[in-house]
Amino acid sequence: MIELFPDSGIPVTWESVIAHSKKRFGHGFNRQMLGQKEWNGRKIIAETFSEAKTVQRRMQNDARPKYRNAQRSFLLNRITELEAKLVAKSDELEKVRAQKIDELDAFLNTPRDLRQMIERFATNMVQVDELTQKRNARKQAAKPTPANDGD
Repeated sequence: MIELFPDSGIPVTWESVIAHSKKRFGHGFNRQMLGQKEWNGRKIIAETFSEAKTVQRRMQNDARPKYRNAQRSFLLNRITELEAKLVAKSDELEKVRAQKIDELDAFLNTPRDLRQMIERFATNMVQVDELTQKRNARKQAAKPTPANDGD
């Protein structure tokens, strides 16, 4: 019965041993009687109590954070979160990098007609020049001319 206390979450104290033995056996034995009772030359209850107490202490130490300082444990949790994000971002970066390499490979290995590329480039340059001309024309129209100021 005493061996099961730590696993059941029951605190291993003599008071709890006395209370549970009273429930189970109907008689409230005191601590001295329970601790001194021997069977075949061994104090089974006292030995079992000390083993259960050791197990309970070990379980409590395992349940505590590694660092008792709350700030340290918070920082360690934050570091763990950031490391997880870093791994996720690294995976995402690797996927994007692989996609870009595939696109570049497809671009480099696809046969292209050089004349069509030059025509496209020249056409794009003409459009840019037309846009620049239109912008300049608007600027000129918006500026007042010196001849109109004197009238």
